[in-house]
Amino acid sequence: MLQVHLVVSTFYQTNCWVIELPEEKLCAVVDPGFAPRKAWKTIKDLAAETRFILFTHGHIDHLYGARYLQQKTRASCLLHPLDDKFRWRWLAFSRAKFSPLADGQLLKLGSAQIKVIHTPGHSPGSVSYLVEDCLFSGDLLFADGVGRWDIPGGDFREIVRSLQDRLKELPDDIKVMPGHGPQTTLAIERSRNPIFWKKDQA
Repeated sequence: MLQVHLVVSTFYQTNCWVIELPEEKLCAVVDPGFAPRKAWKTIKDLAAETRFILFTHGHIDHLYGARYLQQKTRASCLLHPLDDKFRWRWLAFSRAKFSPLADGQLLKLGSAQIKVIHTPGHSPGSVSYLVEDCLFSGDLLFADGVGRWDIPGGDFREIVRSLQDRLKELPDDIKVMPGHGPQTTLAIERSRNPIFWKKDQA
């Protein structure tokens, strides 16, 4: 059975998620950010092999720990190519070897599948990862809010499309594991977040 472990960095309060398959001793890491050492300790405590280091987008508060964690785990770092420009901007901190992601791509983590969903808006290459009943949403969707769009590469209309169109087939009971803040569900956010059901202007 899938288990999810949360590590929060003290800098920017970014959520790093460790996805574990205990019976298979496998894991994947989402957004190590400024907590790669905490993530590595969690992985060692689990005695699990890390297959993937996944990034929801290329901002420094999510990308920072890429090199450290890749050196420790030898796992593949995966990022959507539309966010490569951010990776190059932070090159001093992200000299890991990255592989590109594509919308709809399925990554095999033992008996589990990780589905890549391109969900731009906070950045051009933002993605969410669907693993069983968990959606790792990065800075697209938070409890009671959405990610910023008033930054380079941000686009409010794309956030609306991502929430209303790209996630529309997902059931309400999906658990949302955001890039910052507490866990929520799609049912909760769809019921009280107007961006899910009302077009708006930036």
